[in-house]
Amino acid sequence: MWRSAFAALLLALACGAQAQGISRSDIVTLAGQGRYDELAERLAPALPRLSPGELHALCHAYAQTRRYRPLLGCLDRLETALRGRDRASILFGLDDATATVPLMRAAALLDLGDAAAAAEQAQRALAWFSREGSAGERDLQAEALTLQALAAARQQEPAQAQDSLRQLQAIQPGLGAAPNLANVRTLGLARGHLALGQYDKACAALDADRGFDFRRSVDALLNGNPPNWVWQQLPRLFMQARCRHGMGRVAEAKADYDQLLALPVLRQNRGIAWMVLHGRAQIAIGEGQPDTAQRLLREALDLIEELRYGIDTEAAKIGFVADKQAVYGTLVSLLVAQNQPAAALEVVERAKARALVDLLADRYTSAAAAQVLPRGDARLAALLQRQRDAEEALQTQNPTRSDATWAQQRNTVQAASAQLRQAAPELASLVSASAATAAELAQLLDKDEVGLQYFVQGDRLLALVFSPQGTRAFTLDGVGLLADVRDYRAALTRRTPQAPAQALALAQKLHRRLVAPLQGALGSRAVLLVPHGVLHYLPFAALHDGQRYLLDQHALRLSTSASALKFLRSAQATAGAGTGTGGSALILGNPTGDLPSAEREARRLQRLLPGSSLLLGAAATRAALLAQAPPARLLHIAGHALFDAQQPLASRLILAPAGGASEPGELRVSDIYGLQLSADLVTLSACETGLGRITDGGEVIGLTRGFLYAGASSVVASLWQVPDEATATLMEGFYARLPRQNKRDALRAAQLDLMRRGEAPYAWASFYLSGSAR
Repeated sequence: MWRSAFAALLLALACGAQAQGISRSDIVTLAGQGRYDELAERLAPALPRLSPGELHALCHAYAQTRRYRPLLGCLDRLETALRGRDRASILFGLDDATATVPLMRAAALLDLGDAAAAAEQAQRALAWFSREGSAGERDLQAEALTLQALAAARQQEPAQAQDSLRQLQAIQPGLGAAPNLANVRTLGLARGHLALGQYDKACAALDADRGFDFRRSVDALLNGNPPNWVWQQLPRLFMQARCRHGMGRVAEAKADYDQLLALPVLRQNRGIAWMVLHGRAQIAIGEGQPDTAQRLLREALDLIEELRYGIDTEAAKIGFVADKQAVYGTLVSLLVAQNQPAAALEVVERAKARALVDLLADRYTSAAAAQVLPRGDARLAALLQRQRDAEEALQTQNPTRSDATWAQQRNTVQAASAQLRQAAPELASLVSASAATAAELAQLLDKDEVGLQYFVQGDRLLALVFSPQGTRAFTLDGVGLLADVRDYRAALTRRTPQAPAQALALAQKLHRRLVAPLQGALGSRAVLLVPHGVLHYLPFAALHDGQRYLLDQHALRLSTSASALKFLRSAQATAGAGTGTGGSALILGNPTGDLPSAEREARRLQRLLPGSSLLLGAAATRAALLAQAPPARLLHIAGHALFDAQQPLASRLILAPAGGASEPGELRVSDIYGLQLSADLVTLSACETGLGRITDGGEVIGLTRGFLYAGASSVVASLWQVPDEATATLMEGFYARLPRQNKRDALRAAQLDLMRRGEAPYAWASFYLSGSAR
């Protein structure tokens, strides 16, 4: 979409203006040389005073280096600035840079896994072009159509993606067209066809550009001329290799990948480098070279996780890794095939644990640092700052940086982390949130417990059973798993005469698929379940072996990752929490006034929990919850909840409105992430509180995750709409046992009571414990 650097340079020199200590010619020069980190470093300090053109250059620098954290805020500022009379850019010779805002947003949102929002932003750019665009701005239209096609492909809407590509194909360079249009169109067509798996069409689009030569481009990159080709030509070179690989032209693809891997500048563009490494690793596997493949895949994962460092929201962290799951999956399959189950477990944790682990670590670093660091300990404070500075330096993507400098910066990070780990192990674990080993994961289990971790990738399903005695891997049948889980949930909640028999048959089918092959490894121990993908929606307690339900055989608890337990226990220890029902409790019941059973449940629990605070009906407002929840050791909410599958952070608990309708009577997941809780236990005795959107990365965003992030050690939640009376009975039994039993065993005993009274799984299997059992 961009104008030629030469034209932009002429424009800048003609303007001759200088602002905030950096001239327009300097801005163009730095961008033209691909020195985007330096450009951002020089512009960012003057952010409040930047002109729209300078602000556009800063946003572009963030976009090129994938610094998502500052980018989205920069784009918000730029959008506001471009509403004034000055809308020209310094870069690319644009008289009106308005359309670049949604284009940069769309590209970032695609990287962060939010394809629906990316499609909306691409449509905004297209709408602008239809109103105000000219022939000289058709490159903006081409970029918008490309992003629209990529978003549709990511959402598995191939017909829409094809329609966008047809429109892109129809754009022809002509009189007055932007000089970069042909290149933008070619790359857009190649990217779109690759996203749809149409490798022949992707190759055809690249081959049609007669001005491009693979070998000449590689030679230019090897000679370091010009540095900006790290951003401009590397993507094109990778696509050439990838489409050949996809077409089965393996020898050519291998040669292409090897030439790219030999480029000293490849790893400066990590967004391309990890894909090159993955492609070459797949070829190595096909050639029977597992050790080479392992080395390449591990380097690819290191680069992916370095990129993830700059993301600071859970939804974005999960979405970012979504389209990179294949790298994790390839390495996991390779390790299992090589009989390395412990190593496979560690990679599975890296694949799906990082979002919550990173955020918990970020959250507790500041709180724990104040407690872990002795007050006034300048040495530890300096070590902490050195570790952070080293990680920030490693994030820079400078095409002029040598491999030797890159290696030196990585060594600096490792040395700083090692020093911090030696001086303050607990603080170091919180700061780095490094991937845990299999032995460390086993130590997070209770002494009577075994871990069961699932990993779903398409039709491939893996189960890893781990304990201090070791790790075992099981390859299971994953074909049709999504349909079976969906049908089972429907049968459990359907109120027809045939439903119980249908549910039992599916419970047995799923048990044979998911549990029976592992039974010898599980024994009779309690089980920490770490689901993945659709398995987050499965009521494991109600699986049936033909004789008994799984809950009869095992005490169960869930976690989104085993690694997260380390941080949950840190929170619990910090709060001084223990088992039982001591300490303050806050109980909210029937906020909407239409759930009399929820009100009775709340009153019963108040009698069981001496000294508890009770908010009923109109008193159970959002304001009251926000004011009284932070110090509470136990939080119980009995009422309605709404799950929003399209916008999971908008899923919410329904509370009483305050002051009539002036304040919304709801608490959203996004609100929960802002809480500072001391709760040892949060119980969500409401409908569908345990649901969340399953992302492409296999992780869940929902109410449970929100409360764990907010500081709760454990959360009890539900997977479907539950009957009022059965729920009240279950909760009363659960809390009555807490003074004598841990949370996991108390919930199980209350569920077994209902089961033995003849209640169907619909009444008791919905509830599950996530987090700490103690």
